[in-house]
Amino acid sequence: MNAAHLLVEIELAHPLHLYRDAFPVARGGFVLDGGDFTLLGAEPVLEFRAFRNHRDDDRGARPMSSRVVVEGSSPLLAGTPLRADVSDPLEVLRALMEAHAVDLPRDRPMPLLGGAVGYVGYETAQTLERLPALERPALGLPDVALFFHDWVLGRSRRTGRTFLSIVGRGPSARAADDRAEQTFTRLSSLLSSFRPVPAATHAPAPGRAPAFVALTPRPTYLEHVRTAQRHIEQGDAFEICLTHRLDAKLDGDPFALFQHLRANNPAPYAAFLDLPEASIVSSSPERFLSLSAARVAESRPIKGTRPRGRTPADDARLAADLAVSAKDRAENTMIVDLVRNDLGRVCKLGSVETPSLFEVERHPTVHQLVSTVRGVLDDDRDAIDLLRACFPPGSMTGAPKIEAMTILERLEPTERGVYSGALGWLDYGGTMDLSVVIRTIIAREGRAHVHVGGAIVSDSEPAAEHEEAMHKARALLEALAAVAAPAEAACSASAEHHA
Repeated sequence: MNAAHLLVEIELAHPLHLYRDAFPVARGGFVLDGGDFTLLGAEPVLEFRAFRNHRDDDRGARPMSSRVVVEGSSPLLAGTPLRADVSDPLEVLRALMEAHAVDLPRDRPMPLLGGAVGYVGYETAQTLERLPALERPALGLPDVALFFHDWVLGRSRRTGRTFLSIVGRGPSARAADDRAEQTFTRLSSLLSSFRPVPAATHAPAPGRAPAFVALTPRPTYLEHVRTAQRHIEQGDAFEICLTHRLDAKLDGDPFALFQHLRANNPAPYAAFLDLPEASIVSSSPERFLSLSAARVAESRPIKGTRPRGRTPADDARLAADLAVSAKDRAENTMIVDLVRNDLGRVCKLGSVETPSLFEVERHPTVHQLVSTVRGVLDDDRDAIDLLRACFPPGSMTGAPKIEAMTILERLEPTERGVYSGALGWLDYGGTMDLSVVIRTIIAREGRAHVHVGGAIVSDSEPAAEHEEAMHKARALLEALAAVAAPAEAACSASAEHHA
């Protein structure tokens, strides 16, 4: 099978993210919106999903197997869907990425030129490591869902330039070129005729939020914090990232949620992903892993949070408090050490470094303490090896990673699912950029599901940990209120609110 790549600068009349509505809502459409670029894709040629063959295993005797489903219009699939039980879903993903690989330019005007876009959920770790796996309530989504896109639109905020990248495939070089040109002609016509419809959002009453159910009531969460601390005191772990789930009614369009967050809580790794079963609306501030064309791997773990202040003076005080907090620095250091060890498994000896420690980043609703860890990937390793070595994000487990995850499996009452996993893209040319799935809404069947949490250490104050976790949900709950019907948006949190 031959492949051709076409990269064309185009003009668009509207903001790029609005063109999501130019395509029928279908599985695998995406908008990635953060940093300098907005990226958009639809019409994936292939879909890769993996589901654990779940067994109730309190001991973690062996990694789980997975049921994988591969289907789509990709000529490399020859029209035959694949359904199989496999011991390692990431090896199937590697084979698919290698089969779809394209020689793409390293000097490129946008980061993603074509590739797999989607997520790897937290419990995928149970197929990679010996971990306990208990039967717990879950949302029923795939553990892994990645969609292979042969065209991508990208617009730079800095330059205002927009590009359309197309990969054409065919039995000959000429056929591949023709396919790329045909796709360009079709998309050009569709994009030029599109007229967006404004999203319906409303201004919620000040201090109001949608009613939500905390699946772990506040007293139970405080007891879980104390249980985690007992494990730490016994030497089972140094740090444990404890989380819980909030559920709320969703009255509105999930894409309107994304647009509200984009305008009111912009984040470096904002994302919208259409799934057959749900929509994912993410406002993540955290990079999990990236791999550049120069084979530099990078992770930017976040540990340490403060709310934004009500006045400039209060805001400055909170940021300064975070910057010098011994507790937050200790939490951050533990995760930096974990990330350094993870990268060291697949990076060149001596190449792993920490160019920045304890930077305070300001976001619309919170201050965050961020560090950066980098390394140069070994010559015989690829993006899948890097993902495997570092998954799941250490900032969402605690340290040591396996020991913390074992404790969390027995403490948390629901599966995390997409939350705490990785979301983003793997490029056909071998590069990658994935966020940590935090500050994220899973919209499914008229409900919105939000996970929040934080790192527990020996000197954590349980009530303060609960308060910090709820601060992280603030922007998401405000967005839910904004897309609700006006009467609903004006309702305060009712007796249903048990947090």
